Amino acid sequence: MASFDDPLELRGQAGATIGKFPAEAVTESVNADGVGAQWVSWQTTSVDAAPGDTVILYLHGGGYVFGGLDSHRGLAWRLARQCASKVLVADYRLAPEHVYPAAVEDAVTAYQWLLAQGIPAQNIVVAGDSAGGGLSVALLVKLKELGLPQPKACVLFSPWTDLTLSGGSIEENAEKDAMLSPAALERFRDLYLGGPGGIDPRTPFASPLFADLSALPDTYVLVGSEEVLLDDSKRLVEKLNEAGGRATLSVWPKMPHVFPLLAPFLPEGDKAIAEVATFLRTQH
Repeated sequence: MASFDDPLELRGQAGATIGKFPAEAVTESVNADGVGAQWVSWQTTSVDAAPGDTVILYLHGGGYVFGGLDSHRGLAWRLARQCASKVLVADYRLAPEHVYPAAVEDAVTAYQWLLAQGIPAQNIVVAGDSAGGGLSVALLVKLKELGLPQPKACVLFSPWTDLTLSGGSIEENAEKDAMLSPAALERFRDLYLGGPGGIDPRTPFASPLFADLSALPDTYVLVGSEEVLLDDSKRLVEKLNEAGGRATLSVWPKMPHVFPLLAPFLPEGDKAIAEVATFLRTQH
């Protein structure tokens, strides 16, 4: 098994697509103004799916250190199928070669590229998991700072929103979480922020839990009940609602970290994606 001290080896072992890639799923690699990306779409859609003009910008997880087009292609086609949407998976730069704020910059570039393609912001959904979930919120806050239009909605799977690791569930669920440990989170954070003496983990675009969360789009957050990052989701939803937004928390009993990624093995994964599609159908 790869060591968290060797992110390059970790990428190699954790980068394969999970499950089969069906013939109905279609991919197209694109250059999003310097950011590598891939369109993922589904050839057929159900009659009760979300509007077909919706585009999902997906920011993958992996602790800002690994993950990418291959690891999240399976989740992307399931989102495309259930939500009747094209999904753009952004291959943002990873640490330790590219530390903060490289990932944030690439997320903004990918979003602006979508706008430049003539896709209106009200047709864009920003989505992400784990580190990509935190990055998704950071993107929304950055768009507000830049005066750019917000997407119509945001969907987050087990987002990592607090790099200070202050959530009580970090320790409370340390023995229950089969996917993540406090030590792993510390290592990922240090690689992303440049280690001791690097970026302050309370920096809002690194830990968007500490950002001004007002005037952000409707947000749907799914998380497992025994995750170390459970409180990152709970506190994010609370703060979004306190800031005048509309955020919904969906806690799934005993589900592992980013369980929709495990849909080939867990029926709850597909059920969660269907829940996302239902949420998106309410967004106009």
